[in-house]
Amino acid sequence: MLTGALLRVAGGRGATAWLRSARCLARQPPHSRATDCRQWRRLATIQPETKVPAPAPHPGGDPAAATATATAGGDSSTGGASPASDIREFLSSTRQRPRAGLKADELLVKCPVCSPGKPRRLAYSAHLNTGTGAFVCTNCFEQGSWDKYRELAQRRTFQNTIPKHRPSDPPPPEFAGATLLRLQRNLADHEEIFTALTGSGGGQLRLRPDVLARYGVGLGFVDAGTPEIASLEALADGCDHAVPCLVFPRTAFRTNSFIEDTAAAAAAAADDASPASILGHTHDSGAAPPAPPDDALSAYRTVQLKVVGWKTADLEMFYPVDDAQPGLFGFHIAGPDTEDVILTGHELDAVAAFQETGIPAMSLPRNPYQLPLDTMRALERFERVYVWLDDSHQGAEAASLITRKVGVDRCLVVRTKCGDPQGPKSASIALARGYSLTSILESSQPEQHDKVLTFGALREAVRFEVTNPDLIRGVESKELPGWNAIYKGLRPGELTILSGATGCGKTTVISQMSLDFCKSGVSTLWGSFEIPNVRLATRMMGQFARRDIAKVPGEVDYWSRKFEQLPMYFLKFHGSTQPETVLETMRHAVYAYDVKHVVIDNLQFMMSMQAKGMDKYDAQDAAIATFRRFATDENVHITVVAHLRKDQPAADVDINSIFGSAKVTQEADNVAILQRHGNENSKVRVLNVLKNRFDGTLGKVFISYDPEFMAFKEIPAPRKRKAVKIVKTAGTLSMADRLLAEMEGARMMGATPEVDEEPASAAA
Repeated sequence: MLTGALLRVAGGRGATAWLRSARCLARQPPHSRATDCRQWRRLATIQPETKVPAPAPHPGGDPAAATATATAGGDSSTGGASPASDIREFLSSTRQRPRAGLKADELLVKCPVCSPGKPRRLAYSAHLNTGTGAFVCTNCFEQGSWDKYRELAQRRTFQNTIPKHRPSDPPPPEFAGATLLRLQRNLADHEEIFTALTGSGGGQLRLRPDVLARYGVGLGFVDAGTPEIASLEALADGCDHAVPCLVFPRTAFRTNSFIEDTAAAAAAAADDASPASILGHTHDSGAAPPAPPDDALSAYRTVQLKVVGWKTADLEMFYPVDDAQPGLFGFHIAGPDTEDVILTGHELDAVAAFQETGIPAMSLPRNPYQLPLDTMRALERFERVYVWLDDSHQGAEAASLITRKVGVDRCLVVRTKCGDPQGPKSASIALARGYSLTSILESSQPEQHDKVLTFGALREAVRFEVTNPDLIRGVESKELPGWNAIYKGLRPGELTILSGATGCGKTTVISQMSLDFCKSGVSTLWGSFEIPNVRLATRMMGQFARRDIAKVPGEVDYWSRKFEQLPMYFLKFHGSTQPETVLETMRHAVYAYDVKHVVIDNLQFMMSMQAKGMDKYDAQDAAIATFRRFATDENVHITVVAHLRKDQPAADVDINSIFGSAKVTQEADNVAILQRHGNENSKVRVLNVLKNRFDGTLGKVFISYDPEFMAFKEIPAPRKRKAVKIVKTAGTLSMADRLLAEMEGARMMGATPEVDEEPASAAA
């Protein structure tokens, strides 16, 4: 995730075509985008795609074998070799172990372009249609026919992704049904947590036990000091120092019989055929929506567990961490004929929404504000998608972005507060307060698209901004409260210029702040044109761990896994780069990874050697104008690091001291300059805010670098030292000192001093 996600975008042939289409579509007005929104989905899906008809009942035969025949598209009566045989043989010869995708007729295979050299957990990024053989990679957007896949795969082998001591990739991990049931029993046996989830008193969520069991929600025990979960049994049993954690299973299709051996698939399905062993369904549905039959549930399997601390909100783990087949919480709830689905940001919100509305609900897999492409592909089969995220400023921005990705013509945005500033923030909180979730769902509205708006369309937005000033402040920093007091948070659609003298710590400050926002769920894209990505990631991981990890090499793997769970991405550019190339990659990142904050460090390195003389100022102005337009059109926050002019003393630095013309600061919404406070060896810096277009607040934030934490910490403003005049006693003054003192005093009084002719010894 750290460096592989965006490293190949700029040079890929498939990516170039996709980005060109995306760029043309982004230039259209929103109402045109609504008409062409399917083009976005077609760019990220396999073309052409044909639906495989469901297999007819096979009396006396193996249903898995019948499914294999129907899926492969072969005809035994012809006696000839089918294309499916060629696909199966080639994937086997390349030692791949394809995995079932989130669509019934697709497999996850290794991308022939971007997979070689990658670890196994990142290699399976291509989606192969089992009916047509067409493929598309959700990482580099390479796509084409099966013949193209074979040709590209033969140019670059996959051997780098397979360790030498293994003949082929291992199968995905299997979850024992009995252990999953133990996790659910742990939840039922824990009186405090079970009552908090199912009780109807104050502060209790009112979730029914049968619905929790339908989703497979359980309770595990994790030692917060361990880097990862050792085994499923250890999660269920716990230890002396373990803390209780809610366990949310992610499910996906059990297998794809196109590849799996039919006998093995049938044996696996027979071994875990009951829904209790697969999903932990042990209770009758009661008043809940009717449960699907057992044979329908047996088509799904648990592929990963998300573990969240009950009282420790910062504790979040996944089991297994690597090699997990893509899955979603609640994926098994939606049947093959389901037309509507609810997409929430949190797991308990999905349970509450499904319980009260009867519409299958799923939750976003990574964080409550990010929709990966794999998840978007799983939503393609639904006619209507209700986007039900937190009713906050950040949730509203994420909902708007998700609807544009999924398709504005089939998405409805649900606002839990329904215009009430004191209303509930999410679906689970609304249920706990006794609100009708069905009524809230019925009030959902489509996303607005028109460029020209009347005040009637803006009335509710204006009312919300006036009555909820705290909700429009943006994402606040947890480490620099003084920055919050001035800027009021990080808001999308703005351009920030951060400047300062060379070596004063601009990169350290902005990396720390971007990491701070990223931990709050802001998906961040880092473009470091001055420092290599490896060195930057090492510094940021040290700031994340609050220590110099070079001194504790044994903890590198632990903090690497923690850091990898953050929505942080890096551009593979260094030095002089054309702004158009950077912009195309940024647009790809916004679409594919829901990026909301882009950092460009720094402007002069990116624009170096692209123009000479006065032309370099014009080129820089054009780049700033491009970033300004991108921030507005894509509704993201862009932070640009720029140098100061070299011909101005540090004491006289102001908003006009930034390198370039006045357009740099005119286009920006926020301008801040980082300066040293005191002498050159001082660790104290002052962040001087010189422009704030949001509310006009200006001021200074004093920070000090702490080498132990590899980060800055906010400090009180240093006191100004008063000038103290040291006066020697008369007995120690020489004749010359007395004469100079009298002359100075007379000068200040406007009189001429009288010179004393008395010898110095007599004066003493």
